[in-house]
Amino acid sequence: SRLPVVMGISFTFLSLAITIATTQGMGSLMGAVIVGGLIEGVLGLCAKYWMKLISPVVAATVVTAIGVSLLPIGANSFAGGQGASDFGSAENWIVGSVTLLVCQVLARGFLRSLSVLVGLVVGYVLACFMGMVHFEGIHDVDIVALPRLLPFKPEFHLGTILSVVAIYLVSATETIGDTTALCSSAVGRDVK
Repeated sequence: SRLPVVMGISFTFLSLAITIATTQGMGSLMGAVIVGGLIEGVLGLCAKYWMKLISPVVAATVVTAIGVSLLPIGANSFAGGQGASDFGSAENWIVGSVTLLVCQVLARGFLRSLSVLVGLVVGYVLACFMGMVHFEGIHDVDIVALPRLLPFKPEFHLGTILSVVAIYLVSATETIGDTTALCSSAVGRDVK
């Protein structure tokens, strides 16, 4: 798109990662992500060839399918998280609605790039004031700590690796669709 682009993580991996971690363990997930990440890196180096294979129609279809498939996850999170004792409570709907409203109100101009961050901060502060945030679990934690490198021993299983690689290919297609949309919108603004 020839624009500065910062891509965040993709929820495309969420259901597969949960399934692998719960059925085969975190080590298997770590191994698959390591191999998949290396393949994604190589794919990124060959992006111009990959983009020739992915037409705008295919990219748009993938982005739309991912969005539609994530609706249940978003709805469950909005209501408090599946299995939560307060699932669907008024407090959860209030925090979710205010957060969404802030994101949509700020989704214009310069603040558009910060709307999700601002929405998260506003939602978190609101949840604190509503007594929904509990700090009991962090009383014995150091203020500053170094991360543990590879806390789970990676395990390499062909089935999980192929599954994660397939999702990386979908994610790459999603990225092509996103950047193509950015490029189209930038060109449209320049024409006007």
